[in-house]
Amino acid sequence: MEKKRNRKPNWTEEQGLLLAQLVNEHKGMLRGKFGPTVTSQGKRRAWDTISQTINASFPLVVRTGDDCEKRWYVLQSKAKDEIAAHKRDSSLTGGGPPAKRLSQVADTVFQVLGHSEVSVTGLPTGIDTSMMQALEMQQR
Repeated sequence: MEKKRNRKPNWTEEQGLLLAQLVNEHKGMLRGKFGPTVTSQGKRRAWDTISQTINASFPLVVRTGDDCEKRWYVLQSKAKDEIAAHKRDSSLTGGGPPAKRLSQVADTVFQVLGHSEVSVTGLPTGIDTSMMQALEMQQR
């Protein structure tokens, strides 16, 4: 007979928010490039510290450093989708209701990731082709 794996309860909104805030506090280690001060052991210790803080705040469910790291990547993905939808809704024309505000979790993830990680950005020295077409039309 197979041994059934016990699932942990889903992450709550409060746990996700705390995780995002803790990642923001440790982002220098967690998001830094590997080097003399940023090592895989240091990153592992940071995730373990985050899990200990979450476990102290929410003692009913024990989360490991791996659980926290996996959940962070899920939060990133969901927040990027929410931020993209917010940007899309904010740039619509024609009136109507204002765009919904970002959730606290998405806003905190946005602070961790920064502006360049969340949206698609072009090359800093790139040329806007639509601007080139407009200039060509003016010259004709």
